[in-house]
Amino acid sequence: MPRALLLAALFAAPAAFHADAALAQTDERETAVENFRQADADGDGALTLSEFTNLIDLNAEDELGRARLIKRSGRYRMAFGRLDADGDARVTPEEIAAVAGGS
Repeated sequence: MPRALLLAALFAAPAAFHADAALAQTDERETAVENFRQADADGDGALTLSEFTNLIDLNAEDELGRARLIKRSGRYRMAFGRLDADGDARVTPEEIAAVAGGS
C-alpha cells in the first residue's frame, strides 16, 4: 500500500531514531490511512474540502501530526489549499505526498 504510506507521512509525527518510536510511527501511519479511508465518504480516493475536514478532525482525535493545530485554529481551508496542487478542489494521496516530501 505505498500510496497509503505516502498519505500517512503528512499526518504522522516526525520520525524518531529508536525502536519504540519506530513502532509508534507505524501505528500512526496505519491510523492515518484508516482515517483517510473513513473520511473519503464516496470512496473515490480523493478528498473534497468537507471530507478533508473530517480527516483532520479524525487525525486530531488521534493526535496525529499537526491536525490538532489545524483544527484548533480552524485553518482547514488553508491546509486544503496548500495540498490541492492542481486546483481541482480535491486532495489526492499523491498531492499529500508531494507536500510531505514523500517519494
